[in-house]
Amino acid sequence: MKHINSTRFIVLSLLVIAAALTRALPYLIPHIWNFTAIGALAVFSGAQFSDKRMAFIIPIAAMAVSDIFIGNGFSLAVYTGFVAMVGCGFLIRDKVNTTNIILASFISASVFFLITNFAFLYPASMYPRNISGILASYAAGLPFFRNMLIGNLVFSAVLFGSFNLLSKRFPVLAKV
Repeated sequence: MKHINSTRFIVLSLLVIAAALTRALPYLIPHIWNFTAIGALAVFSGAQFSDKRMAFIIPIAAMAVSDIFIGNGFSLAVYTGFVAMVGCGFLIRDKVNTTNIILASFISASVFFLITNFAFLYPASMYPRNISGILASYAAGLPFFRNMLIGNLVFSAVLFGSFNLLSKRFPVLAKV
């Protein structure tokens, strides 16, 4: 049976929860929409949680709680995109470095954008269910994609950088 480092788990979970709280910022202080840590925390979770189940459960639970707090309804497209972003973290879990974190930030934001802006996921009254509707949906989502990408890059640097510094200071946080 795999040994669980409870201190590491608690610190990772607290970082993920703190990052999830950035979703509430538009309701607390003015800031750029979609510039949150939500994408970065998904990649971070996939890369850092040793238990793959927890890599999904902790960030999804944090997102669900933040959805309740800010009054968002459940969107299968959003949660599917979020799960895919955790998967991007899995791709770098054994080779976490600056280049891979940047690549995972770009790829995760792109995958999320492609999934959540696919016009067929919305009522036909919002976008026609044809190529022009798909293109219109993606065009409307571009400003949000840009903000998410910037947020992913900034908050990935904060999350991965903070955890790296903590791990150097407190060796108990190292992977088992």
